[in-house]
Amino acid sequence: MDSPIAVIGGTGRVGRLVTRQLLARGETVRVIGRSTQRARRHMPAQAQYFTADVRDPGTLRTPLHGCAAVVYAVEPGTDAAGPDSPESTLHGGVRHVLDTLGAAGADRHFVLVSQRHVTRRDHPMNAYGRMLDWRLAGEDAVRSSGLPYTVIRPGWLTDEPGHGVLHLE
Repeated sequence: MDSPIAVIGGTGRVGRLVTRQLLARGETVRVIGRSTQRARRHMPAQAQYFTADVRDPGTLRTPLHGCAAVVYAVEPGTDAAGPDSPESTLHGGVRHVLDTLGAAGADRHFVLVSQRHVTRRDHPMNAYGRMLDWRLAGEDAVRSSGLPYTVIRPGWLTDEPGHGVLHLE
């Protein structure tokens, strides 16, 4: 791909795995995150880093400009309300990214890393700021966006070879 692929949450655990796989394929990768310090510690030198916050749509325009695809791998907070809540990051953040892409007239492929149990409201993970409800709301926003998309619902991810290794085709 000639255009870069944006990995939002690229300094987090899953985002780092995605970034490494994309770089190994020879892709140009833009890692988008909130922490320059975390980027310095965890980001491969071949990736470009942009500071942005999905909770602040004004910060997204520049890092997303010209990207061929977006991978949304944000690790949510677990607060019941406020800026670190799953509502803010898993639903509001997804909507901000989709709105930014739509405002640019972008028809970019959107990949959302969700979670296996999003349709099970009674699952214990939903006790953390209604995390599963907000993940599902984010999925619904992606589905209704009109963009080409992929939703990934991983179960338990590990870093062990042969156990949940991420392969991007």
